[in-house]
Amino acid sequence: MEFEEFSRQFRQRTTQRMIEFEKALAQSQQRVEKAVTPPAPTPQRPRPGSARGRVQGLLRKS
Repeated sequence: MEFEEFSRQFRQRTTQRMIEFEKALAQSQQRVEKAVTPPAPTPQRPRPGSARGRVQGLLRKS
């Protein structure tokens, strides 16, 4: 087998493998996109009233 024939076959095999790889990658990306769910909204806790007044009241009693 001559080098030119070898290089031609090598390019063909490499091209075919790259096409197969790109197909597999696209399928994997689609599976991951379907599997990902948006994060659930976290419930917000109501803020308690200002603690400043209570702290000042405690300091005055000391």
